[in-house]
Amino acid sequence: MYNDIHVEQARDILDDILIAAQRATTTLADKTARILLELPLYRTKGVRLEQEQRDTLQKHIQDVLRRNHVWCNGAGFASYAIQKTGREDNGYWTLEWWRQEGNTIQYAPLEHNQEQRRRLDFRLFEWFRQPASRHLPIIDGPYVDYICNGAYTITIAHPVLIGEEFAGVAAVDILVSTLDRLLLPVLGAIGKPALIINGDARVVTSTVPGVRSGSLLKSRDVNRSDNSEIPSLRLVILPSSHTESHRAFVG
Repeated sequence: MYNDIHVEQARDILDDILIAAQRATTTLADKTARILLELPLYRTKGVRLEQEQRDTLQKHIQDVLRRNHVWCNGAGFASYAIQKTGREDNGYWTLEWWRQEGNTIQYAPLEHNQEQRRRLDFRLFEWFRQPASRHLPIIDGPYVDYICNGAYTITIAHPVLIGEEFAGVAAVDILVSTLDRLLLPVLGAIGKPALIINGDARVVTSTVPGVRSGSLLKSRDVNRSDNSEIPSLRLVILPSSHTESHRAFVG
């Protein structure tokens, strides 16, 4: 047996975070699209922001961070623009990104170094690639974010669209350590090994000793309900036996 009250509490905390994150990225994507429409020479494959538009966008990004300070560790806009020459290696990367630690909001000045941006081509990352190709939101992670924070991260991204044309993504970051802080006390009170997994059955956070973020759960059908849509992050309860719990994981 396990404690149903704490199960529901854990699900409520997770759902509240995901709903807030999805709302934040949807709103930021809409406001970013409005800003881009003000540019005189908008290009559908990306845009280099003028200072006035950048200042306005920064205010919206910082507002997202302040409103969601409990869970949001980063927020911003990413885009890629092919320059007039049309050469793939002559493009311009825009990454207007801000990080939040405690009460401090800091700018990540990555765009000033285009050579570094080329080496860290975010077009290859799922949080950018999927919205670009499918024009749909995505929850990506856990992965180690080598660009901004060097930590295990969950990124929620929403496409920025001008009409039907993709212009970039609006995104927020949640550190796995933040989810640990918010969820582990409740997960630990459930009374059985409990974990949060992503859509690929990879562990985000866990109370199973020795099972870390990124571990792969063998069965994707554990605790799955046939009557509801499967969220991108979900709660799984494992058998109490230490041996049985570890058998549930690959390798």
